[in-house]
Amino acid sequence: MATLRRRFDSRPAWLVLGLWAVVLLGLLAAQGCTTSSQDTGNAQESGQSELPPAPRVGRLAPDFTLTNLEGNSLTLSDLRGKAVFINFWATWCPPCRAEMPEIEAVYQQYKNKNVVVIGVDLYEDESLVRQYVERGGFSWTFVIDSNGEVTKNYAITAIPTSFFLDKEGVIQAVNIGAMTEKAMASQLAKALE
Repeated sequence: MATLRRRFDSRPAWLVLGLWAVVLLGLLAAQGCTTSSQDTGNAQESGQSELPPAPRVGRLAPDFTLTNLEGNSLTLSDLRGKAVFINFWATWCPPCRAEMPEIEAVYQQYKNKNVVVIGVDLYEDESLVRQYVERGGFSWTFVIDSNGEVTKNYAITAIPTSFFLDKEGVIQAVNIGAMTEKAMASQLAKALE
């Protein structure tokens, strides 16, 4: 017993701290990145009226109009007749960055099959988002929710969060956290049915 205690006591503190850091990073990656209550708004604290109910499977997705990185307006309701994959994300979010190549692969697979993929960045500067998108070679549509209104209407509390809409704009699935290419493709196939 004394030998075991001596062996544990002689371990460098950095090793123990390093193990804790790995555990914490793993939990962050598994849970996704949370947004602060300041970002999503808190009606009770601010004295504002209640936020609209969170979008749910089986309901029409809240409409929005945002500007894409090319400077053109994108209105969700204009996309009726196409399945839509909406992904809320940010450049500072490790799980978001990890799933970006998966989204690109799914986009390449479905872009000619009546599917639109929209990346909704939360609050970031357009030049930062543009640089990240160009450096990564990501080719789907990106918009920035600079005032947070869409984020509030979709009740986003953690990112990445993905919504899969059918051709009528009805939410078919919602996923909080990073997804695999296979899971995304499965949800898009269902949205196209």
